[in-house]
Amino acid sequence: MTVIGDLSGRAFLVTGGAGGFGKASAHLLVRDGAAVVLMGRTHEKLQLARNSLRAACPGAAVVCHVGDASRKDDVAAAYRTVAELGSVGGAVLVVGGASGFGPVGAIDADAFVNDYRLNVGSALVGVQEGLVHMGNGGSIVCISSTAAKLTFPNLASYCAAKAGLEQFVRAAADELGPRGVRVNCVRPGLTRTDGLEAAFARPGYVEGFLPQIPLGRTGIPDEVAQAVRYLAGPESQWVTGQSFAVDGGNELRMAPRG
Repeated sequence: MTVIGDLSGRAFLVTGGAGGFGKASAHLLVRDGAAVVLMGRTHEKLQLARNSLRAACPGAAVVCHVGDASRKDDVAAAYRTVAELGSVGGAVLVVGGASGFGPVGAIDADAFVNDYRLNVGSALVGVQEGLVHMGNGGSIVCISSTAAKLTFPNLASYCAAKAGLEQFVRAAADELGPRGVRVNCVRPGLTRTDGLEAAFARPGYVEGFLPQIPLGRTGIPDEVAQAVRYLAGPESQWVTGQSFAVDGGNELRMAPRG
């Protein structure tokens, strides 16, 4: 019988593990007994995240792995480390982003393809290499964005990439269901993370969003991580191919204009 909330004996890969969503998701996984491999490009940032997690959850099994989440060899090596820590329960694939802002008429074709590679290609690699170690059963959770559903001015490339990510998740979930492997997404709204500190500090940035958020505030990584934890664990064992918005209701309205 499955004990809800207990992840003992399982191990997970978390890409973008030093960032807000990655670290918050890893915290909930180790809190419930899982071992975690934090993957990222910068050793020092990963170490800080590891130290923070072990301070919050003494004795937690947290390992740092430096690598590029869009490179097959790097991700394969990270999963091998995960497999050394326990039964591979799956992964939280956080890595993504945008090359920059600009109108449709000025988008560089290479930058457009790079956004797709970063957001969708990294998920593809994360799923493919995970399958090598998960056997029959496991859960992969990708981090999308409300940009997959809403249109944001000057972010067409990013919107297209996140929409592509969500369609990939649905197709992968359909194909991998017979293996017992679940693939889902969490779609955050405007959330205060390290990567958005400069944007949050810009005059008028947050104020432009608030009229479009029914709950009247921006989010924090822990709130997004709660949805990730649900999808990663046995509590959601009959859920696959879904994308959950955690956005204060922003999708009920629209993206800011101006």
